[in-house]
Amino acid sequence: MMRLEEITEELINKFKHKITGKVRFHEVDSFGVVHNLVYFYWMEVAQTEYFANLGFRIEPSTFTSEFPLMKVHNEIDYFLPLRLGEEYFVHTRISLLKNSSFEYQNLICNGENRIVAFGKSTLVHINPKSFEPVPLPTGFRELVRMFERGDVEQLQELNGPE
Repeated sequence: MMRLEEITEELINKFKHKITGKVRFHEVDSFGVVHNLVYFYWMEVAQTEYFANLGFRIEPSTFTSEFPLMKVHNEIDYFLPLRLGEEYFVHTRISLLKNSSFEYQNLICNGENRIVAFGKSTLVHINPKSFEPVPLPTGFRELVRMFERGDVEQLQELNGPE
């Protein structure tokens, strides 16, 4: 769980990727507030756009055969509501590289740049036939390090994949 006071200016400055959007009618609940599940969709879109920024072609086969990934964990902490018609920003970074997995962080802000939510996702690079973890390619690690300007933690597992 991330507390709002833990989201420092130093952490915010680590985010180098951002998408923008505007809350649409089908994304709000009966109170006119963005439904909690919608934030996960926005994070997914931002994470896919992040991959496009790294130079990946985004096609149906991208994450199933060319660079097969399985999302194994999602979490989010909510701080402020967003309402119909409001602008929002989803900031994205890869914060951690392990042997066969990596962690995204997403910071969602409203149009006034106030923090609305903070989320994390863990993805595992897999063998698409066996669904077993396989090491992340060195080229991918280098792309992330360059994009994040070295601002990514790396943990190398000595006992094989997580």
